[in-house]
Amino acid sequence: MAYFSYRAHDRNGAVHKGVIQASSVEEAVRKLKENDLFPIRIGEATRRKTGRVRDEAIITFCRELANLLRSGLPVDRALILLAQQESDKTFRRILQDVHGVVRRGGSLSEALQEHESLFGVFLPPMIRAGEASGTLIRILEQVGAYLERKHRFKQNLISASIYPMLLLGMSMISMIVLLVYVLPRFARIFQDLQQEIPAVTAVLLKMGLFLQNYGWTLPVIMLALFFGGRHLSGREYWRRHLDRWVLNIPFVKNLVIYTELARFFMTIGTMVNAGVPLLKSIHLALSVVGNGFIRDSLKPLYNDVRVGRSVSAFFAGLKNIPVRVGTVLRLSEERGELGRGLMELGEYFESETGKILQRMITLMEPVVIIGTGCVIGAMVLSMFGAIVSITEVRF
Repeated sequence: MAYFSYRAHDRNGAVHKGVIQASSVEEAVRKLKENDLFPIRIGEATRRKTGRVRDEAIITFCRELANLLRSGLPVDRALILLAQQESDKTFRRILQDVHGVVRRGGSLSEALQEHESLFGVFLPPMIRAGEASGTLIRILEQVGAYLERKHRFKQNLISASIYPMLLLGMSMISMIVLLVYVLPRFARIFQDLQQEIPAVTAVLLKMGLFLQNYGWTLPVIMLALFFGGRHLSGREYWRRHLDRWVLNIPFVKNLVIYTELARFFMTIGTMVNAGVPLLKSIHLALSVVGNGFIRDSLKPLYNDVRVGRSVSAFFAGLKNIPVRVGTVLRLSEERGELGRGLMELGEYFESETGKILQRMITLMEPVVIIGTGCVIGAMVLSMFGAIVSITEVRF
């Protein structure tokens, strides 16, 4: 993806300047037109590397900016105050850049769009809608709430996976200790007594010997598999196969579907509530769906809505979607509260994702414990078998 600087005018003739991320000039022009901006001049721009900024910093920025604007401060003054109190050097520099654009006469949405890789593709259109409708403070509060919910959702997914991974890791360490340090002691005893080692114990001893001599290769192999898989997942062909394969795993299928739907509905609901046009909201919400197979199944929604079909009718005919989705959307459309219905569905799928994760963890814990116990038990039995065979040695 490249960056293109542009100068464009809107439907009212006002001139806008900024930077947009796209794969080509044609795509950049299309994105601008989707935002009701018509290019006057566009060309490839050289951008500085943004660096990483914590999600919490962006959440705090949205909420504190809303508070400062509510107190009566102008946007440029509020931005410079936030930049001065920001401890993160990278984010402080970005806020100073945003302040510079606003100070030179640009809008806040234009300034944020210059840092699309940091603030995301959905934030500038929401801010632009708030600027046009005079509801910028309310929009900033909604964005802050959305980003906090999204961050909490991601943290819950990470936290839920820590305990099973820790349990599995400790089990692997226990088995390695038995193979590398405990069993070899029995091998020396058998050698001293010139006694034949039982078959099972011999296999375990060979495994321990391999780990002693070539154990250093295991981390190398694991790192190679990790980075190799990461590289392949970045390629469209392998990524699509991986996305399809994940949806064929029985216990993982619903988790992936509900996770992606939670992101999609929360994003589109927040944007619709902020006053962003529905078609624009759908287009941008599709970009947050990580699974390509699910994203492709949701893409026809854009064309259906463009030709006049309702959102509820689209989801009512979609497979692997709970019936309540179509019902909630239909009732929301009848009441004229589509944004509220979309947010309700986002909260529902977020809650269901948490329940699925909890069930998986509850099931995984005894499976890991029993599996590890069986393996370690087999090792211990093999050692006891070896001890029994020693007692049968004739002197």
